[in-house]
Amino acid sequence: MNLKKNYRYLLVISLCLMALGVLLRTLFDKEQDVFNAPVYKFLFNLPLGFVLFYVVIFAPITEEIAFRSWACKKRAWIWISFAVSSLYVLLINVYGGIIYSVLFLLIIFFLKDKPKLRLYSFLILSSITFASLHYGNLQPKSFFLSFPQYVGMGLLFSYFTLRFNLLTSIIAHALNNFVAIAALGLFINSDKPINFEGKTYKATLTNAPLKWGLNTVSTNALGRETISFKNAPLGSIAESLIGAYDTKTYWIKQNEILSFRNYDLLVKQKDTNSFIDYKMVIDDLCKLEDLKIDTIKEKREVYVLNVKELDKIIDKSEDWDSKKPLIRTTVFALCESLSEGSIASREKIPTIIPQKGVSNNSIWIDFNKLYKQNTFEEKKNMLYSSHGITLTKKDTLVNVIRIREK
Repeated sequence: MNLKKNYRYLLVISLCLMALGVLLRTLFDKEQDVFNAPVYKFLFNLPLGFVLFYVVIFAPITEEIAFRSWACKKRAWIWISFAVSSLYVLLINVYGGIIYSVLFLLIIFFLKDKPKLRLYSFLILSSITFASLHYGNLQPKSFFLSFPQYVGMGLLFSYFTLRFNLLTSIIAHALNNFVAIAALGLFINSDKPINFEGKTYKATLTNAPLKWGLNTVSTNALGRETISFKNAPLGSIAESLIGAYDTKTYWIKQNEILSFRNYDLLVKQKDTNSFIDYKMVIDDLCKLEDLKIDTIKEKREVYVLNVKELDKIIDKSEDWDSKKPLIRTTVFALCESLSEGSIASREKIPTIIPQKGVSNNSIWIDFNKLYKQNTFEEKKNMLYSSHGITLTKKDTLVNVIRIREK
């Protein structure tokens, strides 16, 4: 078949599907934010050079060979496409890979004498599979609304291969990915600083400059006269402010904000007569950014932390140097630290809460020794033997404070 004469409608169909996907997200996903997309959260934790290589060079080449090389003129490319695309899908999902491979083989063997039907079948199978493999790129709702757009892109790249050659589709794919990455640098700094104030403070909230790689560090300083956050997600800012204004109640903080956009927040005392009202800052921030904070009681399996000999580890205003290698923290902060675990640990991290009646005292803990313990059980034993702190497993009602987007 001559595509120039008979199949130019493939270009029209692909562009229409892409436009449909954009329209659906515009109409029904009005709160969409590129910084809610899991793929970008993953990429931002990698060095920019690696991201550009992977997204602009490696991914376009491998994906086009996998899902578009069947459209090349030489027969051998069909088997190359079958092998690479089947491996691609199998690595993502074994069952999906088996189904895909069977369907591909059925098209090869049962439609060999029906070239038009065979072409349509390859177009549909490759484009739908290509679109489905991008499921993890977006939040579920955004992905389903964008599904026609991904299918349309698959058909468009197939058109380039059929109309021109595989290299053309690779270049088109690479340009598409490059624009998507380059545009992020514009989005992150597109908003102007937001100024807001309350009775006791004046504040400025700005988008933090875009940074790539694991070396991006969030810093914060919480004081009576100044509050400062640098390169921190909105959910983390809210968590810190909540912990600062309510130091007597231990809340399990459930941060449900999906966006990983980082911000700088600077809050300064309005006058010298009254310190910053933290509760007012968090309330105003919630109104400004459409956040919702509510509290619930929930039954959970937890470990209850109790300090049996508090007098031995409590902070008595000692000199820092005299307490080395101990580090000063608080009872509530220790519970939060133990509940976080580590990125490298595959162990399920339990929730830690303080024993009822245990105050949020400042205490001295040997964190260097604590984090040399590989498992939670080892940490539990170390805390008891070194500091007299017990962790007891229990099913109980706990206070949960949820931070969500409206």
